Amino acid sequence: MSLKEKTIKGLFWSGFSQAGKQISQLVITIILARLLSPDDFGLLAMATVFINFAMIFSEMGISSALIQKQDTNDRHYYSAFWFNIIVGVLLTLVFIAVSPIIAWFYNKPELQPILIVISVNFFLSSFVIIQQTILSKEMDFKKLAIRDILAVAISGIVGIYLAYHGFGVWSLVYQSVIFTLLNAILLWTVSTWRPKFVFAIQDIKDIFHFSANLTGFNVVNYFARNVDQLLIGKYLGAEALGYYALAYKIMLYPIRNISWVIGKVMFPAFSRIQNDIEKLRNAYIKEVKIISMVSFPAMLGMFAIAPDFVFLILGHKWQPAILLIRILCFCGLTQSVSDSISGNIRLSTGNSKLHLKIGIGNAFITIISVIIGLNWGIYGVAYLYTLFSILWSIYTNYITLKIIKLKLSDYYYELIKPMALSITLILLLLIIKRLFS
Repeated sequence: MSLKEKTIKGLFWSGFSQAGKQISQLVITIILARLLSPDDFGLLAMATVFINFAMIFSEMGISSALIQKQDTNDRHYYSAFWFNIIVGVLLTLVFIAVSPIIAWFYNKPELQPILIVISVNFFLSSFVIIQQTILSKEMDFKKLAIRDILAVAISGIVGIYLAYHGFGVWSLVYQSVIFTLLNAILLWTVSTWRPKFVFAIQDIKDIFHFSANLTGFNVVNYFARNVDQLLIGKYLGAEALGYYALAYKIMLYPIRNISWVIGKVMFPAFSRIQNDIEKLRNAYIKEVKIISMVSFPAMLGMFAIAPDFVFLILGHKWQPAILLIRILCFCGLTQSVSDSISGNIRLSTGNSKLHLKIGIGNAFITIISVIIGLNWGIYGVAYLYTLFSILWSIYTNYITLKIIKLKLSDYYYELIKPMALSITLILLLLIIKRLFS
């Protein structure tokens, strides 16, 4: 099968997987939002900020390094597997030890047991990193799709059952752990690769330079993406964080469903043509066009229907999230065609050091915007975070597009048509809404 055929097939199965997952997650989130309080979501968001940060170190950028490197052998995968297991055990123990400190930071003693239970995810997830890497590199996204949809649906049903029976925030905690466990079991079922007791430090060193830079980027990028929720939880409380976290999650739906799905397939494809700049540039332009034609109307559509969505779907107790959703929609517009796509260009061409530098700059800009925005509450954070994201994306695009010899003006020219069509559709939607109001 040719690279083009593999890419098309991969996009289909990756899209099918993400559509199934996100539809399931959306339905699950809506039901849980009606069964649970904003405070419950805020508590989990406090724990998740630290858990997801530590999760970066469980993978250490090894997966992307193995995909980008075209001359790997079996020993690289065996050594990486056992390295991930060791890291998973250590992270579980470390997180159990620091859970009292995190609970003290938020002044929420009830966070400690939540953190201890969720820390099991580090150990469970370490068993699936290499299998997932191999399937991604081979662009066998059908098996990954089956795994993803089943894990999300089953864990979501369990979470709803527990929430209905009064488990509160613990229904979200158990949902997370069950998802990770099912994820591991199902992936071992669909994957034929099995580890051998082979470990060599040299095999890890072969990919360490790339993975170290990528890990550094993931660390600062995660901090940049979550410093808003970290500081909101600290200074504005769990309820305010619950509103903001839900709005941010809704903003991410189009990005996760479109940009991340396509990017997950295109990264191994870009890696295979990394030495052909013309092919890489043409493929990138096509990717930008496809993503913008879907994400732009999705984000602007959410802006238009935000009040109806919140009142009809989530309930009146979530009213403060309406303005947050509308503000963050513009952030989502930028991120959908910028962050994940340009990152694939940098990584597939081996520019992991540049990737790290951009991540550090982004973290610095984000911290400033959040600290300033806190003076005006959660809405101030949303406004400043969005403004700085748009300005920073212009600079990162300018730097990244030099790699594939694409002018910044040509890049934005490709976005004019989808933006114009999206604005036209949304104006028609608003007119129809006004007529029938």
